[in-house]
Amino acid sequence: MSSEPFPVPSRKRLPSLDGYAHLEKDGTAYLAGYVEASRGCKHHCFHCPIPPVYEGRFSVVPKEIVLADIRAQVDAGAAHITFGDPDFLNGPKHALRVAQAMHEAFPNLTFDCTTKIEHLLKHRSILPELRDCGCIFIVSAVESLNDTVLENLQKGHASTEVFAVIDLLEEVGIALRPSFVPFTPWETLDSYLYLLNCVENTGLIDHIDPVQYTIRLLVPPGSSLLIQSSFQSYLGTLDQESFTYQWTHPDPRMDELHKAVTVAVESASQIGEDAFVTFQRVCNLTYTAIGREESSIAFPMDFEPDRKRPPRLTEDWFC
Repeated sequence: MSSEPFPVPSRKRLPSLDGYAHLEKDGTAYLAGYVEASRGCKHHCFHCPIPPVYEGRFSVVPKEIVLADIRAQVDAGAAHITFGDPDFLNGPKHALRVAQAMHEAFPNLTFDCTTKIEHLLKHRSILPELRDCGCIFIVSAVESLNDTVLENLQKGHASTEVFAVIDLLEEVGIALRPSFVPFTPWETLDSYLYLLNCVENTGLIDHIDPVQYTIRLLVPPGSSLLIQSSFQSYLGTLDQESFTYQWTHPDPRMDELHKAVTVAVESASQIGEDAFVTFQRVCNLTYTAIGREESSIAFPMDFEPDRKRPPRLTEDWFC
């Protein structure tokens, strides 16, 4: 970890905050700002685009610089701040100091951040204080509940630890917003369906933007996956237009399911469909791909349209 000189960001030429994602909380939209309290990341997850650039290097942005940036955005109307650090808890003491200083200066300001499953467990003792400082949700890159996938991505957590974090954050009172990469060469139809079943059984349907069910592994030039022997048999050629290497799933049904789920979720997003209905569409497509009779499940599901939903940003985001 290092501390380098950082200027206070200038946002004079950027659009006003109402042109960006808003915080949606209890049915109301609030202006949201964005800051970073650090640069880089200590970790080397194989599928992440950050390790090839930073190679495990991590630098903190001085607290005073972060606060000045926050103040400028609060003055511009922000009621919520997103910490866009690759991992907010790479430097937990620094993160806590920033959160405490922000809360002292702006007691009504809420925030969200992104951090790894393993960090949530390792630094669980500071989570109540982050909550008290205004943290209302945390994004964490779960990626999959298939341990073979997690091992091949070098995620640093096992599926059992995901369930531990779900319970932990529910107890603390911070909403968890998981992100997924459910389409990789190692995911199977059965493990994809298991992921969906777990989302429903843990009450997380409203915590997950439906786009998360569609994310397919990207392999850009320089990706750590390119030198992994476990990936070579799936690797195709570089698509210059998309600047990513093509790859093919060993089970063609998974590639077909990805296409079908993507179309369904995109269509649902365009009409503002309820997340519960979209989730059931994804489940039905999965049942159909597997060849199970549950694909005949009827709509609508038994859900309350006016139910209270956890806080989220209005622009779908994934880590």
